[in-house]
Amino acid sequence: QDPLFANTHAMIGSMDDNGQDDVKVGRAANRANAEALSASSIEGALSALSTGGEEDQHPEKRMKALHKAFEERMLPEMKQQYPGLRLGQYKDKIFQLWKKSPENPMNQPRPVLKS
Repeated sequence: QDPLFANTHAMIGSMDDNGQDDVKVGRAANRANAEALSASSIEGALSALSTGGEEDQHPEKRMKALHKAFEERMLPEMKQQYPGLRLGQYKDKIFQLWKKSPENPMNQPRPVLKS
């Protein structure tokens, strides 16, 4: 068998004799998952649906929202500390604080990825 064909076959999956994919999609996939996860109580159902207590792998994706919340919280303090500045100057000062803040996800220790 041609190695390229074998690679393509491995990537797209196999098909049965009727030309149908053996990969379930949409409702069929949902039904297969529901059948595999049988729970007889609410706790069992919640544990089957939970994603686990996984640590956030990509906090930098939420950095804009985190910065906005930090800015909204710090702006009244900065206005009290430095009266008379323009809004852009306040935002610059807040951004300088954000770069050093422990709330900034880029300042958090990164988990070591195992390969």
